[in-house]
Amino acid sequence: MAKLALINALRGPCPPEGFRYRDPEDGFISHAWDYVTWVEQMDKHLRINNREVPPNLGEIMQEQLCLTLPPGWCNYDDANRERASIVTLDWKDVTDAAIRFAGWVKDGMQLVDQKEAERRALICSRCYLNVNISGCSACQAVVESLSAGLTTHHDHYLKSCAACKCNLKAKVHFPYETLDKENPKVQSLYPDHCWMKHGGINRGDQVVGQNS
Repeated sequence: MAKLALINALRGPCPPEGFRYRDPEDGFISHAWDYVTWVEQMDKHLRINNREVPPNLGEIMQEQLCLTLPPGWCNYDDANRERASIVTLDWKDVTDAAIRFAGWVKDGMQLVDQKEAERRALICSRCYLNVNISGCSACQAVVESLSAGLTTHHDHYLKSCAACKCNLKAKVHFPYETLDKENPKVQSLYPDHCWMKHGGINRGDQVVGQNS
């Protein structure tokens, strides 16, 4: 199967929010408003860190970017596939989150232990779906208040998940029993490395503790 690729990387228009690529090894973000600068930034980052520069670096970066772009931007894409996109929160996102939080409270407000939260946070910090999502500032304030006191060493790098629209600083602490109640369609958006992906390589055993 052919890899996703921008229709006209060098001479085409700049994608929404610019050219974006997150290094899956260390979380470094290459962001630019033209293709050449974008790839050169990533090339420089790899060389400075004494890492091998793949001969097809540009193709690798394009494929990741295409996974989050709307239909019409990339070759070999299926316009009807489910896709995570860099968008604002809408009312459905808010109501879905409220239902999950209500279930969490009903189940006793359980949390995974710190080791598991740190594991998840590290994975999210290096994921290309870890993005800024705007909208419903009041809703985000509620999430932050509910997760007050819950921290990981990777919080500085955690934003929101483009697939589920969750605040990642909070999400990494919640048990699978709560999180798995989300819309089943979201599962198709999680990459294989995601700790939420059923059958994925990082779907870890849950370790639950009590919220103190």
